[in-house]
Amino acid sequence: MNKLIVFFVFMTSCSGMKNTQANIQELTHKIQNRDYTVLVNYANPMRGKQIYLTSQYDLRIKKDSAFSYLPFFGIAYSAPYGGGEGGIKFSEPMINYSIKSNKKSTGWDIHFKVKAKEDEYEIFLNISNNGSATFSVNSINKQVISFDGEVKK
Repeated sequence: MNKLIVFFVFMTSCSGMKNTQANIQELTHKIQNRDYTVLVNYANPMRGKQIYLTSQYDLRIKKDSAFSYLPFFGIAYSAPYGGGEGGIKFSEPMINYSIKSNKKSTGWDIHFKVKAKEDEYEIFLNISNNGSATFSVNSINKQVISFDGEVKK
């Protein structure tokens, strides 16, 4: 009986490893094909505490373009005439998109720029093998802000 339990636990753990490897391969495929969405759960402004986001915000990468629907908390150095849409919102082609394995080979470091109508953005994105993601958004007209989330499955 004990041998059967040990065998079952071993097989369950092995099947979990295969599933994890399959998840990493699927995530790698999405990243290499530039076809993924980061669902954002937390905003981390330069000043103040981490903010849990109750609405659905995301950063999508699709081929050569980036689509951002993100909130902004912090200081804006200038605002567009009429106030603009607020937040960090754009749907633009990416400039200088680069991707490389991170130092410990536990995920990817991605970097790109976007020139939107109201601002220019530089994004530094780190995606872990488990799908968790953190990224910072540097802007000409706003303070730096970072976000935490996960890649949509």
